[in-house]
Amino acid sequence: MSYRAAGPLLLAAAVPVAAQERAGPPDARAPDVAADQPLIPTKPEQRVRREPLRIRAALGPQLQPGFPGNDSLRLTPMLNLSRARGDAPFRFGAPGDGNAIALLRRGAAEFGPVMRLEGRRRADDLLVGLPEVARTVELGGYAQTWTSDRLRWRGDVRKGLGGHGGWISQLGLDYVRRDGDDWLVSLGPRVTLADARYQRAWFGVSPEAAARTGLATYSPGAGVQSLGATSRVIYALTPRWGVQAQAMYQRLVDDAARSPVIRRVDSRDQLSAGIALSYTFSIR
Repeated sequence: MSYRAAGPLLLAAAVPVAAQERAGPPDARAPDVAADQPLIPTKPEQRVRREPLRIRAALGPQLQPGFPGNDSLRLTPMLNLSRARGDAPFRFGAPGDGNAIALLRRGAAEFGPVMRLEGRRRADDLLVGLPEVARTVELGGYAQTWTSDRLRWRGDVRKGLGGHGGWISQLGLDYVRRDGDDWLVSLGPRVTLADARYQRAWFGVSPEAAARTGLATYSPGAGVQSLGATSRVIYALTPRWGVQAQAMYQRLVDDAARSPVIRRVDSRDQLSAGIALSYTFSIR
């Protein structure tokens, strides 16, 4: 197992979860107003006092593959940022959701843009002769909804800018149990789909690469790239201090799994895991 510095991957490990925490079912605890309660006019100069902003920051180590199909894990910091106002609980976000912004909310559903970063494969990471794949910024959109307090459905579609240059989509379901911010446990399946361009970048072998590496020529098509699962655990030790752990597993299937690159030098199984200590503070 090799451990390498993965500078830009720090953002990929850190930023996505900061946005994930802002995604969850709406807080429906608004007080009821009696029908005979008089309405008191509000002066124009009066302003509604906002509740203090709470920030939860978590930092620790994590291990993750450097790129799709990589059987070597890289040690990187795990940084999670969450925010909430007043006594409202921090909203749920799962590992791998990406950096998402909810632009439109309708009841328990929300929609918005999403961004993720994909790692780089250097020319000598696997076999000398395989082409390099540069780091990729993946931009797209997501949609999610809660069908109960415990079930979240989510899907996204992203386009690679630079790097692999392909399209990729992730579909998932999360079962979530929690007691406010005291503890949270989530577990859910994931399905990842990719177009042919994405598949060829990571798992294909061109005639030129075949001549240089001795691998058979291979041109994978679009389809399901992997099946997997993700999980997250949060536990508050005190009102300020807590611990977090997260894990993701993916198994390459179909054309990706049949690639000569995977069969000879890489792995169908992709696992990442991290643990962190968290601290919560307020800003007024």
